[in-house]
Amino acid sequence: MAKLFSDRNRPVHMGRFPTETLKRSTQIPDLDGLAPWSDLSFQRPAGSASLVPAMAEFQAMMDAVRDGPQNSAPSQIPDDLNERSNHLKAFAYFNDISMVGIAPLAADDRLKEARRNPQIDRLSHALQTRQTKTLAAGIDMIMADLKESMTATPEPMDHHAYALVFLVAYRRDPRRGETGCDWVQDAQAERAALLGTETATVLANYIRILGHSARAHSATTCDVDLARLAVKAGLAQVAGDHITHPWLNQRFGLAAVTTDMALAPDLPLAADQPKSALMGLDWTLGRHGGASRRSHDPYARRDYALGAHPFETLTRVATPTTYIDEPNVARVPKRTDMFARAQFGDMGPELQKGATAGHYVRKAAPSSAQRRLLGAFVLLQDGEPAAHAQQIAPELAADNIKGASYFLGIDATGLSRCPDWSWYSHDARGAPILPPHDQAISMIVDQGFETMEGASGDDWISVAQSMRAYLRFSLLGGIIAQHIRNLGYKAKAHTVMDGEVLQPPLLLLSGLGEVSRIGEVILNPFLGPRLKSGVVTTSLPLAHDKPIDFGLQRFCQSCNKCARECPSGAITAGPKLMFNGYEIWKSDSQKCASYRISTPGGAMCGRCMKTCPWNLEGLFADAPFRWAAMNVPQMAAILAKMDDLAGRGELNPVKKWWWDLELTGDGGYRPTSHAVNARSLQKDLDLKYQDQTLAVYPAPLAPHPYPYPAPMDREAGIAAYQAMITAEVYQAKSAAGARDHLHLYQNDHEAPVLQVSIAEVEDCPGAVKKYRLVAVDGGDLPRWTAGAHLDIVVAPEYVRQYSMCGDPADRSCYEIAVLQEPEGRGGSHLMHRIFEPGRRVFVSKPINHFELDPSAKMSLLFGGGIGVTPMLAFAHDLHRKGGAFRLMYSASQKSKAAFDGAFDGLAWADRVSRHYSDQGTRLDIARAVPSYEAGMHIYVCGPDAYMSAILDHARSIGYPEVALHAEFFTLPELPERENFPFEIERANGQKIPVTAAQSASDALIAAGVPVDLKCADGLCGVCKCTLVAGEVEHRDFVLSAAQRETTVILCQSRAAKAGGVLKLDI
Repeated sequence: MAKLFSDRNRPVHMGRFPTETLKRSTQIPDLDGLAPWSDLSFQRPAGSASLVPAMAEFQAMMDAVRDGPQNSAPSQIPDDLNERSNHLKAFAYFNDISMVGIAPLAADDRLKEARRNPQIDRLSHALQTRQTKTLAAGIDMIMADLKESMTATPEPMDHHAYALVFLVAYRRDPRRGETGCDWVQDAQAERAALLGTETATVLANYIRILGHSARAHSATTCDVDLARLAVKAGLAQVAGDHITHPWLNQRFGLAAVTTDMALAPDLPLAADQPKSALMGLDWTLGRHGGASRRSHDPYARRDYALGAHPFETLTRVATPTTYIDEPNVARVPKRTDMFARAQFGDMGPELQKGATAGHYVRKAAPSSAQRRLLGAFVLLQDGEPAAHAQQIAPELAADNIKGASYFLGIDATGLSRCPDWSWYSHDARGAPILPPHDQAISMIVDQGFETMEGASGDDWISVAQSMRAYLRFSLLGGIIAQHIRNLGYKAKAHTVMDGEVLQPPLLLLSGLGEVSRIGEVILNPFLGPRLKSGVVTTSLPLAHDKPIDFGLQRFCQSCNKCARECPSGAITAGPKLMFNGYEIWKSDSQKCASYRISTPGGAMCGRCMKTCPWNLEGLFADAPFRWAAMNVPQMAAILAKMDDLAGRGELNPVKKWWWDLELTGDGGYRPTSHAVNARSLQKDLDLKYQDQTLAVYPAPLAPHPYPYPAPMDREAGIAAYQAMITAEVYQAKSAAGARDHLHLYQNDHEAPVLQVSIAEVEDCPGAVKKYRLVAVDGGDLPRWTAGAHLDIVVAPEYVRQYSMCGDPADRSCYEIAVLQEPEGRGGSHLMHRIFEPGRRVFVSKPINHFELDPSAKMSLLFGGGIGVTPMLAFAHDLHRKGGAFRLMYSASQKSKAAFDGAFDGLAWADRVSRHYSDQGTRLDIARAVPSYEAGMHIYVCGPDAYMSAILDHARSIGYPEVALHAEFFTLPELPERENFPFEIERANGQKIPVTAAQSASDALIAAGVPVDLKCADGLCGVCKCTLVAGEVEHRDFVLSAAQRETTVILCQSRAAKAGGVLKLDI
């Protein structure tokens, strides 16, 4: 039901209900006779049609992760207790909690015996043992954190002195026999508990992230009496041995967070409430702009199966209002997602840094708090169905899915077929997807008008708006999928963390919206563009909805506001064109993702949603605009102008409740040092399509499907945009039998990576772990030669190189050893946390830049610390071939020498000498390096000082450079060097300037030229390029002196002089 009054002048921390009108008391009522808050069971009899058992899985998961580590790095937050309290209340209201209060926590408020959900242990085991299939940014760090939390001893909460208490109001009880309500007849208390626990879990994690102790408490797992706390927090009154609320009676659920963060408690409610509070205009009519007696429950006068909005009034059509060439829609791999491309470094090292471990989400504290639970829900997205399928008619199934999803809190649900072309071609790991389900349940979640009013769309709350909606679908959509599996049918929830379908076409087919100028964003007539979607695919036969037509194509044709306001210039001001078989206003997804990942003035971006004229509050007064936009779309330009004149899309400072905190290097959150993205409308900007330079990456330019870098070619992307055609031209070409206009995917060639399984992990002294990797099918692995290394995909953003230390003749396994480097970039630390027996990982085929010289008469092998790993392979190979060699193994302390016992029992053990500084056997380089004779070669790997000492001595006694071979694991100490600007001239004559602050690879990537990158430190040699002409200052640690005559490493080396020109064959 539309609101009569706006809440634009109501601060968010005051909430939707007019609780400020309720009378308060300075005295806490007698709580001794109060019965403890009821323990809640999510169990139902076998054979029950109830949705509650499906809810049980998710309730238990939230209970399992209610606690966790407290951030050891302090955050800088306001000292004012009222400001803190209002902030946390606003966060809860942002999360759709009905009412929030704060209470002092006393010893009497603690339960004598804590309650614990009996399902926790089973889910705890899953969190500790299961490996997710997704490669979403930061998922491995989330799972490692959750695993460690499950095994850690719970932190004490004796010092907690405050409680945030959350009240969730019930909605109308489903009527007996009500269409679509067969599954939710007995689920009111469980729904309220579930939603309250979601908020409690997120806010407890948020408080811990800010450096304080906090724990969530639910109706199924808690250490405190929620009823007592509700009374003390001013959320309920005592009525005999139970509690009640003046407006809601006993129709509510509770959850809480206890914490040691100092807060400002609320006063309890007075026993007698004035008539002005119970019958005044605020509660009866919503004069304050929020919830009222007539509007707080959107289903008070509507059937659940119909939804909260009048979807039944929309015009339904046979096909979507935008053309889809179904037989020729290109199926592309999951790897095409721009955030995945950023993770793998396809768009350059700076964007990869911004995507590492999901930094673009973690950089803001609220979204970082939401992400942990989002990751935990990944484990519940899919599963096996019950053994026996219950027969249910498609129409009845459709009604019940809608009724259940709306009862839970989804904002819009639509049902459609799920054609093969709506699935990605390959999953995140590169495996082909054979579409397993042919039915789709599409759901959308409102990102919230109120907080968006106070935001610019690209400031520090923007990412939390997205994460809140994604999390809500993961919870509620996941429950629907679980219930369908309980009925005996296959079902999977496709979330932002792990989805295998393209959602926009399914939203179109299910009648949830139309294509908008924003591009991949589907616009709903009642929620506008401020939505996030999710899809449940299933084998359960369903009755389908039809697409809708509310005039949006003609409206967006005339309105250009989102393109004008886009801070990255990614939204086209031009016409709809054909892309991968779809007609769409195709945005430049590379520009969009780049801005969302890297903007310094905020976290992510949704400014297009913020400024769209369809982003409406939901007032009765909005009706004329909606009617005109839907029925007279040729008025779009006038309506957009009126939207500007009314100031829609501007900032409303009353609605700003969040703190502009940014993640710092030490892990704490402090006020950002960057100017915050606080934007006004650009009303005077006249954006013209012909002035835009946009790029697209249709199927022919899509990357390979495998988890391995695939550099982007922006020049090709720009050309691809310019080659796109309208639907009319496209259809004419198809009718004439042409095929050159079709976008076809053909890049699933030979995989650059292998999937292997970790067969064994050995913990060694000195923070080293040895890993034995075997083929998943148990067969032989590809051949390799001594000195080779593997690129290990620790995570998409952590592709790390490790020398192979086994015997090259043994193809049954690969062996590597990894030193955990506290000062490293995170790859070895994450590897030590998550690489366990049974885990499947991706590795490159063996790569060798450090080979033995076959002509050597004597090979001297020097390995310092972890640098001995390639020497082991050399020794195996030389011994088998009868080559002369000696191996010198050095370490500072014998107790930390990971390989001290590794040589025992080997046939060539007599050729090994061990050198330990703390044992008085430090390597004597002068004795270990004999006078040079023709055919002698030195191989050295280890710490920089160790390598330099050996190589410098060898040079001083006459060893030529061709006889010296070194492999660097880490960057050696470098002299101070001045970076000069220079120029690159490509083989095609293009000249690309390189500034003093850029590397050659940076400049090339910025110019749209693809460059393979991995280490970006001059260590791995992947970005080498043929040098045609020019004087180079070589700064790499890969190339030999001879190779440097014709080769340059792009990530480090530069022109030797200012203004120099390097001619490259690229």
